[in-house]
This record gives sequence, structure tokens and C-alpha cells, in this order.
Amino acid sequence: MFSVILYGRNDSHGYNLHKRAAISFNALAEVMSDPADEILFVDYNTPDDHPTFPEAIADTLTDRAKKAMRILRVRPEHHAHLKSKTHLVALEAQSRNVALRRSNPNNRWILYTNTDMLLVPRNEAESLSTILAAAADGFYQLPRFEIPEMLWEGAFDRRDPAGNLAKLREWSIQFRLNQVIHNAHPVKYDAPGDFQVALRQDLFAIHGFDEDMILGWHCDSNLAVRLALLRGRVDTLIDKVFGYHCDHTRVAAANNKGRATRMNDEHRFVWDVTTPYLPNQADRWGWPDVTIEEIRLDRETSFQRYQAGVRSAIEPATAAYTASTLDGIHYEDLSYDLLHTLPFVCDQVLTYPRQTTVMLIGARPEFLERFATAWQAMGFTSPVQVPIECQQRETAPPAGLEIAPFVDLVGRAGLFIVEFGFASQQTHDPVRTGRRASPLDQAHLKIVERLFRLAAATEAETRPAGQHVPRRFIGVNVINNPYSRLFTDYVAANINPFSTQVLAGPPVAARTAKGRLTRLRDRYTSVVGLGSMRKPRLKPMGRQ
Repeated sequence: MFSVILYGRNDSHGYNLHKRAAISFNALAEVMSDPADEILFVDYNTPDDHPTFPEAIADTLTDRAKKAMRILRVRPEHHAHLKSKTHLVALEAQSRNVALRRSNPNNRWILYTNTDMLLVPRNEAESLSTILAAAADGFYQLPRFEIPEMLWEGAFDRRDPAGNLAKLREWSIQFRLNQVIHNAHPVKYDAPGDFQVALRQDLFAIHGFDEDMILGWHCDSNLAVRLALLRGRVDTLIDKVFGYHCDHTRVAAANNKGRATRMNDEHRFVWDVTTPYLPNQADRWGWPDVTIEEIRLDRETSFQRYQAGVRSAIEPATAAYTASTLDGIHYEDLSYDLLHTLPFVCDQVLTYPRQTTVMLIGARPEFLERFATAWQAMGFTSPVQVPIECQQRETAPPAGLEIAPFVDLVGRAGLFIVEFGFASQQTHDPVRTGRRASPLDQAHLKIVERLFRLAAATEAETRPAGQHVPRRFIGVNVINNPYSRLFTDYVAANINPFSTQVLAGPPVAARTAKGRLTRLRDRYTSVVGLGSMRKPRLKPMGRQ
């Protein structure tokens, strides 16, 4: 019957976002009764190394909400062409149009609302689905009633939507919550974006939201004006349903800077609008040619993928715990517990697109083999790239690897993993006991270091064509040892606990201005295509 369209990202927009969003998602699902009803959440511009917002709060959602929800993930790479034009990290018009384009074509209605709204049918025997089924063709709005923060934060149970709706029916009387705030026609009510219901066919006809509105505010008023022009009137459902908003003004949201707030031009986009149509975006609204990932919480979850990957690559522990040490006398000992470390590496890559290509520059063969196994089991579809300069075994490489010269791979990599370990270390060797690098270990590490420096220093120049977001580097065994400083010289990584053995971040742009980088480029000119003074001297590692 209807598709609810919401948008957001995995951040802390406003106050106590996680709770009010969970309350809202569950309450929306509670008033759905048609099998075709759906909640479309556009997760816009969440960093690639984060899960989507609904995934992050999935444990607080009801089964009903998970079944109804479709998550459409708009990656930072999709937003990159707009980044220089707006101060916002999540764009309303683009988000809502992406969802509208991909909404269930069998649904008659589209409901635009936000992630802190609860809709309460005035007749408890009715659902929103039955209300909309009986509604005549048109464009409908509702006034927004505010819920004081203490009520929703202090008394609502995220996973009890029926109970929350019942409380609102009582509290709306007890606490006098229901006050209608009128606005100028055709906006009709204050805060119109919290409930706008229109026919799906009408929204397609007028080409969705205006995607020129990238500064925030007035998007919903613009839509109201255009739908009023199309339909000739604005109707209300106040006789059938009330809409309540979880007030969150204790902390200003990112797009609310008081008098300094940047907004779309109200005259251009609201009062001066004379046509419902947007012919300039008729062929491009909602990004019809962009492949958008869809995630379903009621099907395969990220945790299930993670679990499958790690379980395929390591064996369960046979002891209650293992041990390592931060003692300074073992600073140069690069031995580490691979079976303990691999789960933290998998955690770093899981949220990337499944077609991502990862380049693994490493010294320890077993790490490569176990990671490649986990990578495939987590559902990634591209092979793990391994520079031939790092290849050690004479036998055929494991399945799922692409082995080629570094220069042939670096321009296609979407992600880098760099591992600094002892090639000679075996799985169950004791760790951090004062072990020193053998000549063979030193040879492998030297090649890993050179390739890492080159990959990080030239990341912008070797980035795949059309990609605007810097590629991430994940360092393995780069905490509290001689490679800690090297890695953080080239990568903007946070400080992590030693136990994880993992640091990660984008390359440090300032490195490109350093003199030794210029010398490094000169030495490997053929790799970055800056000339052919001489070929790199890198050779395959010694065979074992």
C-alpha cells in the first residue's frame, strides 16, 4: 500500500539519535498491515569502514521493523562529486530521490517522514495502511505534535512500539501535547517534512525532490508547493491520524547553527516556484544509472558474514587465554599471534562493498593464506591482489589470489593491507620473546616497506579513474614495534590498543611534499608513470 522513505547516516545527528530512531522505526512498522508496505532507509555517506545506521542499532529493532526495512547504501564515493558544493554530509533531496526511484512499484502511496516520528491512528482498530487504502487520490499533510525529551527518552521502550503508541494516546491528553501550528498555503503546517503523503505516480511525474537544493532546509516546502500546483489543493489526514515528533533540541544538529545556518534560497525554491516539474533533472533524478547496494536486516547480516569469514580462517582456541608483552626489550620482535589478530583485520574490511579489490602487501605467507580464506567466506567477490615481489612459495598460490607485478595492480586496488611480520614465524611459535629477524625475514620486510611507502605516497596518483575518495590503508602488526612510526608517517591512523595489532586510515597527504618522497619516486619512476629513467630493482622474494 505505501512506502515510507527516510534518510540519515551512522553518526550522532541531534540528540540521542539511536534511541529516537529505534523508537520511530519500530512505531512505523507497527502501523503497517499490508504485505507490500516497506520502510526505505537511505544510508547516505556513512564512511565505508562503518556499518549503516540501521545495522548499528539492529539489536533494538523489532522483527517486524527488520522485515519491513530495506537499507539503500549511498557510499562516500557517490557523494564525492557534491562534497565541494555543500557543507552537509547527508543530502535530503538526493537521498529521498534514490529511495523513490527504487521503491516498490506496486505501492500506491509514498510517505515522506523522518527518523524521530511516531504516527498514531486515532482509531486503534485502524492501521496507517487501511487509512491510506481508503484515502482519495491527492496530497496529504499532518501537523507535527512535539514530545518533550523527558517523555520519549525516559519512558519509551525502544522495542515496545505498541506500548509507546498507547502512552502517546494517554499523554497527549494528560500533558496537552496536541497543538496544531498552521503555516502559509500550500505549506499548510509548520515542519511539513515530517508527514507528506503523495501518490507514487505523482512524484515520478514531477521528477521527485529538487536536487539543486543542497544547502539544507525548505526541501519539504518546495515539494509541498509543487504538489499543490499539480493537484490544485493540499489535504490533511488529521481526522484519521496524529503525528508526534521526538523533540531533540538540547543539542543542536549539524545543520542548525542558529542565525548562521546556511539554507537553500526560500524565495527561489518556495515562494517563486511556478511549475511542479523539474525538466532539467528529468533523466537523472534519483541516480537511475548508479548501482546502489541494498541491505536487509531480516536476511544475511554483516555479523553473519563476519562470523563465516573468521570461522573459515582460524581454529577455536584450546586455552583460556594467550599472552604477549609490551616490554621495551622486545620492541624489535615482530612475532605476533596471527590467529588472535586476524579477527581484527576482518573487522576493518567487512563493511566495504563486496566488489572491493584489496591489495595485500605482506611478509608472512600464512597471514596471506588465512586472510584470503576469510575474504572469500565474507562474501567478497574480487580476488586478493598480491604483488609478485611479495610472492614466496614455489607451489601454486591458494585460490582467490591475483598475483602480478605491483605496477600492474596498484591502479586497480580499492583497499590496502600491509603486514609487517616475520616470514619465518609459524602459527604456534611463541610471541614477543626477544626473537630477532633472520636475513630472510629482513629481505622480505625490506620489500614490504618499499612497496608500502610507494603505495601510500602515490595513492592519489595511482587511484582508479573516477574514484575521488582516498583509499584506506590497514596496517597489521604496526603497534609498539619499529614499524609503528613508519606506518603513521604515511597513514593518518588513530591510536589503537596493542592487543588488536591493527591501525588503519587514509594516506597523509602532506607526505607528497617531502623530499625523500621525491627521491623515492625517482627510484621507481616506472611504477607511477613519470618517466623511464630506470626500472624498479624489486625482485621476487627468495623462495622457501
